[in-house]
Amino acid sequence: MNSVIIKTNLVCKSYVTDGEVNNVIKNLSLEIYKDDFTVIMGSSGSGKSTLLYLLSGMDSITSGEVFLNYKNITKCKENEMAATRKDKIGFVFQGINLIPDLTIRENILSPTYKKKMNKLIIDKKIDNLLDQMDLSEHQKKFPSQLSGGQRQRAAICRALINEPDILFADEPTGALNSQAGESVLDIFTKIHEKGQSVVMVTHDLKAAVRGNRIIFLRDGRIDGELRLNDYENSTAKKREAVLYDFLMERGW
Repeated sequence: MNSVIIKTNLVCKSYVTDGEVNNVIKNLSLEIYKDDFTVIMGSSGSGKSTLLYLLSGMDSITSGEVFLNYKNITKCKENEMAATRKDKIGFVFQGINLIPDLTIRENILSPTYKKKMNKLIIDKKIDNLLDQMDLSEHQKKFPSQLSGGQRQRAAICRALINEPDILFADEPTGALNSQAGESVLDIFTKIHEKGQSVVMVTHDLKAAVRGNRIIFLRDGRIDGELRLNDYENSTAKKREAVLYDFLMERGW
């Protein structure tokens, strides 16, 4: 088993809506392992996206503790947490969230602002990412000039530019057609093969089989876990069948 990169201890998340308390995450304890491709699944309303935001420090917990590399990030002040998110965490959103008035290259560069890094090193890193994502010829274009798949690939570049310890993705193929979605999933597979730790939320079976660890949530609690070998195209159908059975056992 790889070392633990994220650990939660009895984490709860509650919202108050119209005077009523809604407990979304309930006393959840979990370990996320370095170099894993962890996938979080569950029915609508199970709390999977909420959990992702808590693990990544994008949202605050109601009670409990979250540790990143053994550091209790729930005790961090906002400026310290912002620095941790910038240096240690990458996040890919379903809505892509590129800045429309910046070029693709400028969007990818944006997380490096205010960081004391050599410009030549940053430029080389961006060039390498653009090349890996097949975006080099589009770097001077604006997001509106690219397809959905190209925009999401640019968003992945942006999430990776600071070489995060862990990459989070919330339904990264949810807004894409099947072909573009497959291309984005191939990218996640490749970066995981290179040692990138990934945590992804998805409701899509074909996306989920890219992971080697599947965590199933029900009503804010872990209701099961499935371990798979690392993804290979030749075993995709078999993996889908195993995962499908796992999900059906939980009333997915």
